[in-house]
Amino acid sequence: MRIVDCHVHMKSKVSDVSDILRAMDKNGVARMLVISKRERKSLEETRKNLQQTKSLCDQAPDRLTGLAWLEPTIHGMKELAREALCNMGFAGIKIIPDHWYVHEDRLEPWWELMNELEARILFHTGILYAFEDGSRFCHPVYLEKLLHYPKILFAMAHISWPWCEECLAVMGRMRAAKNPQWQSYIDVTPGTPPHIRKQALFNALDFCGPDRLMFGTDLCIPGCLSTKKQIDTDLAIFDEFGLNEAQKGRIFSGTADELFPSTK
Repeated sequence: MRIVDCHVHMKSKVSDVSDILRAMDKNGVARMLVISKRERKSLEETRKNLQQTKSLCDQAPDRLTGLAWLEPTIHGMKELAREALCNMGFAGIKIIPDHWYVHEDRLEPWWELMNELEARILFHTGILYAFEDGSRFCHPVYLEKLLHYPKILFAMAHISWPWCEECLAVMGRMRAAKNPQWQSYIDVTPGTPPHIRKQALFNALDFCGPDRLMFGTDLCIPGCLSTKKQIDTDLAIFDEFGLNEAQKGRIFSGTADELFPSTK
């Protein structure tokens, strides 16, 4: 079965891709979506981070695809976002609402640009173990705002834990909209602690179906890419649920390939 890890963080510069590819092969991973290093204040540092991720992905474009971690409130970020999506080969954007709410008026020009570019966005949703007291800005319900921008497609990471049911409510709201396409997906990356993960996955499958779920790990490069542990954990749950090979294939690769296709 083809495996795509939709949620891997790049923590520092990597000059040689060979160790990463060996780790991917060992874990049976065909493709990874690599999120550029975070930057909260500086446009120039953000650009450097994007260049590092681009340099890595360019060494193995059939295996590694970049997601640009961008902070919309940084001055000049709109131009860099356009460059990242149109010229640098990034398949999408990673966003954490960093002490701002998605529905704020000052963000309207940003969402207008994202709509123009038909951007694909991976949002952090749920509890946030960083960014000071930032979790309250990451409720999935605020993403309802994107109904006004129907060309944007987005995924809610971590099943929005602990707000997993709120995540499903947003999925239902987006599905019920009169927009031409269902805009939302769920990234099932943990997050969810073991004692509730099985129920959270069952609820998401029951409500949304496997076509809207995608596998991820939240691991980092460089580092220990112990992807197989999470693959085996989730696969055992899906087998217990009685999913067939096509359904499991959709979650483990098909959805990510659809939402964030390779640009190479």
